[in-house]
Amino acid sequence: MACLVLPRLGRPSWRFFDLLVYRGAIQWWVSGEPLYSFSRGDTGYGFTYPPLAGLVLSPLALGSWRVQAVLLTAASVAVVVVTTARFVAPVARRAGWRPAVPVTLAVFVVLLMAPVRETLAYGQINLLLVALVLADVVAVRRGWRWAGAGIGLAAAIKLTPAIFVLYFLLTRRWRPAAVAIGTFLALTVTAFAIAPHASLQYWTRTLWDSSRIGHVDKTSNQSLLGMLTRIAGPASAQLLWLVLAAAVLAVGMWRARRAFGQGDELVGLTLTGLTAALVTPISWTHHLYWLVPAVIVLGDMATGRPVLPAWPWSGLSRRRTAMVAGLTAIAITAACCSEFIWFFQRDEGLTHVGGVFGTLGENTLVLFMVGLVVLLPARARVPAAADPAGDHAATLAAD
Repeated sequence: MACLVLPRLGRPSWRFFDLLVYRGAIQWWVSGEPLYSFSRGDTGYGFTYPPLAGLVLSPLALGSWRVQAVLLTAASVAVVVVTTARFVAPVARRAGWRPAVPVTLAVFVVLLMAPVRETLAYGQINLLLVALVLADVVAVRRGWRWAGAGIGLAAAIKLTPAIFVLYFLLTRRWRPAAVAIGTFLALTVTAFAIAPHASLQYWTRTLWDSSRIGHVDKTSNQSLLGMLTRIAGPASAQLLWLVLAAAVLAVGMWRARRAFGQGDELVGLTLTGLTAALVTPISWTHHLYWLVPAVIVLGDMATGRPVLPAWPWSGLSRRRTAMVAGLTAIAITAACCSEFIWFFQRDEGLTHVGGVFGTLGENTLVLFMVGLVVLLPARARVPAAADPAGDHAATLAAD
C-alpha cells in the first residue's frame, strides 16, 4: 500500500518525473539518438548521469512505466525500512524500549520527510545508492574482500557518492578505498568501450553544463551555491562559494574522520553525506537523505546517550544536552515534513521573498546542514552492562 500511496503525497508534477526521464532517455538512446540530446517534452530536463547509469538503468525502459514505478518504489521503501530499523533499534534498546513500536513510528516519519518522500514521488534512485554505500560499510566491518565495490558502483552511476572514497582514505581503510576506485575506473572504462560517443560527450561537455540540471537559485537547491546564488546573485556567488565550499569540505571531512576515530561510524558517515550535499553545486531536497540519520543520532542523544567532549556540548549538562538534541531533531524533522522552505518562494522557486526572515526560511535546510557539519558530536560508547542489546547489536548505529 505504501508503494502505491506515498508517491502521490507530492505535487502532481512530481509523480515519477525522474523515472520517466530515465525511461525516455534510454528509449531515445536505444533508438539510435545521442543519449544527452534527449529532453522530456518542453521541460528542458534530460539525462544527467554518466553513461554507465544509462546501461545500469536500462531495465527501467522495459514494460509499463507503472510497473517499473511500483518496483522502484518498493525497492526504495525496503531500503528505508531496513536502514531505519538498523539505526533505530539499538537506540530503542538503550532507552529500555522494545524496538518494534519505535522502529515502526520512525519508518513512518522517515517516509514523510522530504528527502525520502520526494525520492519516492520523483522515482529517483537516491535510496538505492545509499544502500550501496551502507552495504560497503557493513562489508568493511565484516572484512569482506569486495568491500568498496558498492561505493565504486554508486559513484560510477552518480558522481556524488565518490566522497565516501575520500572518507575511507581519511580513515585509513586503504583496501576498500582502492577497491572503490578500481571499481569506478573499471565500470567507467567499460561504459566508454560500450558507448564511446556518449562517454566522450558526458566527460567533456555534459558534466560541466549545470544548465541541464536546473536553475541553481531554485528554492529546492539546498546546497551552499544555491543559497549564495539566491542571496547574492550568480555573478557574486561563485568566488564566495569556492571559498566556503573548501572550508566546509575541510571541516566536514576532518570531523567525519574524528568521529570514526572516536568509534562513531554512523556520525562519520552522516557528516560525510551532509558535506557532499553542501559542497555539490546542485543538491535538490530529495538528495538530502543524510538528514535522516542525523535526526536519529540526535534522538539517541535526546534519550540520554552521552556524547564525547566537544564544543559546545562540553558546557552543557547531560539533561540540557538531551533537551537541545531533542528540540533540534524535532525542528529538522518538522522542516522536512512540512516543506517549510516552500513558504518563502514564488513561481516554483524562482522568485524569492527576500528579507532576513524570507532568506533564513528559504535556506532552512542548508543552515541545518551547516550546523550539523560543525556541531554534530560523536556519541560515547555505552558499556555492555548498560546496554541491553550490546554494542554489537547493530553494525552502524551502536558504535
